[in-house]
Amino acid sequence: MAIPSRRGQAGEPPLRADTRSILINGVVAMLLGTGITVLIHEIGHWVAGALLGSTSYLFAFWVEQRPPLTGGDAAIAALAGPALSLLVGTATQILQPFRFRGDFAHLLWIWIACTSLASGAVHLAIAPFAGDVAVAIDGFGWPNWTAWLATALGVLGLVSIAQQWAIHSTRLCGQEPERLRSFSLHPWLIGLLVTSVLSLGLLSFARAQLTTAEILVVVLAGMAHTFFAPVSLALVNRINELEEPLLVRPWPVAGLLGFAALTVFNFAISSGLQLG
Repeated sequence: MAIPSRRGQAGEPPLRADTRSILINGVVAMLLGTGITVLIHEIGHWVAGALLGSTSYLFAFWVEQRPPLTGGDAAIAALAGPALSLLVGTATQILQPFRFRGDFAHLLWIWIACTSLASGAVHLAIAPFAGDVAVAIDGFGWPNWTAWLATALGVLGLVSIAQQWAIHSTRLCGQEPERLRSFSLHPWLIGLLVTSVLSLGLLSFARAQLTTAEILVVVLAGMAHTFFAPVSLALVNRINELEEPLLVRPWPVAGLLGFAALTVFNFAISSGLQLG
């Protein structure tokens, strides 16, 4: 079945996906996009650790270096994840090859773009307390005030990402509240529940040697990296964009298969994928 074009018959308004299709496709795009973002982030740590002389092990949500890196090497490996996330997020936000198709590929693309940017921004925002940037500041021996500077940059970044998502949502859904909620709020709520259950399942299956606090951080990370979506609803009234209606199939089969494949891969590396 072919996806219809953006325009109907002569004199008719543009074709648009219904709210049910928006919701289903949004949930799948969020789950797959966030999973890809997390994998890219961890690959940054994984490769950096191996290049710095340690044996790196890639797991679903974290990386271990054996023996552990210390000092400046630990700082570099820690920064590699957020740096790669910001690089990928910036590139995908600028380059939007599927924008004028408005299909599931574009939906997945913008979820990867914004969650990648948020992955980097979140680690900046929480620098005084935990996270990759906190490890880097400690490893490099930088003064404490740099952590609070990182927080300011991270918060500004997260607000900017929410604004960018508001632009995406109004372009694809217009200004109708029900469509906007189906695009941003409801996928976030459903996706958060699914990712939390999946994260706990993966951590249990892997028998991860993580503390309760570390497990909580993993579960909350999914919420933090996608929080821009519901926040964007407060910003849409300030956005003036022409609608480019979202056109998606009722069920994104390719997206579901991709999410299933990524889930199988995450379970398959439960013992750690070695590099170096």
